[in-house]
Amino acid sequence: MRIPLTLAAGLLALAAISAASGHSEPVRFNPAPGQVLDAPPDRVDGWFTQEMRRSGEETSIVVHPVMEDAMLGDPVSGDTVIDDSDRRHMYAELTGDLMPGQYVVAWSALSDEDEHADSGCYRFFIGHEAADAAARSGARLDAVEECAMLGGGGMDGEATPSASGPSVTVSPPDTITGPDVTLGLKAEGVEIRLPTNEGQDPAFGHYHLYLDIPPNVTHKHNGDGGEPTNPNDIMTTADSHTFKGLKPGNHVVTAVLFYDDHTPFSPAVVAGASFTVPGDGGGDGLDTGAAIGLAIGIGAAGLIVGGILGFALRRRAS
Repeated sequence: MRIPLTLAAGLLALAAISAASGHSEPVRFNPAPGQVLDAPPDRVDGWFTQEMRRSGEETSIVVHPVMEDAMLGDPVSGDTVIDDSDRRHMYAELTGDLMPGQYVVAWSALSDEDEHADSGCYRFFIGHEAADAAARSGARLDAVEECAMLGGGGMDGEATPSASGPSVTVSPPDTITGPDVTLGLKAEGVEIRLPTNEGQDPAFGHYHLYLDIPPNVTHKHNGDGGEPTNPNDIMTTADSHTFKGLKPGNHVVTAVLFYDDHTPFSPAVVAGASFTVPGDGGGDGLDTGAAIGLAIGIGAAGLIVGGILGFALRRRAS
């Protein structure tokens, strides 16, 4: 059974956006970051928070295939078009016969309101084999390495997160044989402890785990240390967590670091993993082709506070 790697369609947040940011930042793309397509798309569309200026390379969408040597091939997209009826929308038609594989979208947007420029990259897939290969290699949805080849810095123009900053890892078991699945948790650069219910000392934190739902990292308790009300939003300070009685099928877990006052780290610190519970399918498992919003920044849905998160694709199957 294949694991759906359309991890970002629909609810995926694309860049650090707040109501007061004042820049033309991305709201969503089609195809979405991480989306797996059965057939090549006709074009790539992007929607942004502000009207964009027609300025050549400063406002553009360029699509590159990822070659076997991990280098980027020549663009397979035509000229970028800004929608006359809505200058927050731009698109580029795709040219030629696109083969199954990985594709990197490099975008840039120059705001016509404050002349601020933003840029970044993401990857999508044609065919599940390409998505599986990316998952095995731990490829990042923000395509930061490929973006660096083009002179960009990844989503929202940020560089790769500093190795000295906090990080979190979530690790499924190598083999899954039944409905109870234990995932390992590890944080670096931060001490995991029970929250004190106040303060935002980046030296201390705790985990929130999200099973098969988008990570709502604007979530906040009422300050009394109460548990989240959503059963698929789990607060923990342990170095592992066992999900019991999972239905056969595909599942996605996201781990997010929170401060003592039950607000998310800023910039947000997130890791994700996908895995398959063996069986005949059905139930709560995610259907192939389903979309899970694993956020890498604040988008229109207001899912994340902070900048680039470096979400790496990881998968485990039975």
